[in-house]
Amino acid sequence: MGATTTIRKSELPDNDLFMQAKEGNVEAFNALFYRYERKVYVYCMKVLMDEDQAHDAFQEAFMRLYQHRQSYDGRNFMVWFFTIVRNVCLNMKRNRKTTVPFETSEANVSDAEIRDVVLYEQVAAALNKLPHDYREAIVLYEYDGYSYQEIAEIINASIATVKIRIFRARKMLRTILYPVVHDHEL
Repeated sequence: MGATTTIRKSELPDNDLFMQAKEGNVEAFNALFYRYERKVYVYCMKVLMDEDQAHDAFQEAFMRLYQHRQSYDGRNFMVWFFTIVRNVCLNMKRNRKTTVPFETSEANVSDAEIRDVVLYEQVAAALNKLPHDYREAIVLYEYDGYSYQEIAEIINASIATVKIRIFRARKMLRTILYPVVHDHEL
């Protein structure tokens, strides 16, 4: 009785999965979708700072991934895909129409939940105050967990430039959030 080894789609490297998806394997494409959905959405949200636009960018990025699958040349899939995601976000930002947010009711919400939301909003506002290049680098590094090398490839910059942008973003965030952090300590 011979043992057969089966490799589940979820265990295959990204490049192998996408090569299968490129050949029309829907299961492979779905595996990549589930592997990247959270990272892509978080990135879109942090760059666009708008839930509706982030949702639209998320959908557009995966549609473009599927539509342009035949142009994939076998290089690092993650870098190739996040270049698509980044371009979608930049295009949406460039074509952004200003909207007035609709305020929702805060009934039945605890004080701790309100403090958490307020703190989250303050951090989001601080990120939004950063120049786009700094915000993009810090989001890819801190929120999405990419290495300096991967970020450099995604944004088409040198590793030194990425390190400088992250350093400056952290410095600016410390300055912007200093009053917030010290208010919460009291």
